[in-house]
Amino acid sequence: MIQRIQSIYLLLGSIAFALVSFKIPFWSFNKELISTQNDSKMFALTCSACLLSLVTIFLFKNRTWQLKLIKLAVIIEFVIGVRAFMLFKEFHFSTTNSTLFLLGFTLIVLFLAYKGVKKDDDLVRSVDRIR
Repeated sequence: MIQRIQSIYLLLGSIAFALVSFKIPFWSFNKELISTQNDSKMFALTCSACLLSLVTIFLFKNRTWQLKLIKLAVIIEFVIGVRAFMLFKEFHFSTTNSTLFLLGFTLIVLFLAYKGVKKDDDLVRSVDRIR
């Protein structure tokens, strides 16, 4: 349901997670970094967070599941952020600023989506109370 603003926020969050997966260097073909930087778990986390945000858009009839999945996406985003920060600190990569900006943008967008879903849920509960 695209006319809801939180659907737009979740779509933006999914796109930002996809961009983060391209910004974080998961594999390197340098001989000294290949063993320490082969991080398929990080790639799986970013892909799962991207898919989680996309799936959450289509659960508009079940707002409690939407709220839970948005919370899970935020937790995954924090794990990605901590791991990316440790990776950038260890290897001194140059894409630190843009990746951290994308992670911050994703956090803000997920927060706004949570706020929108919560607002819809409160509205439906208040209408049910009146009946």
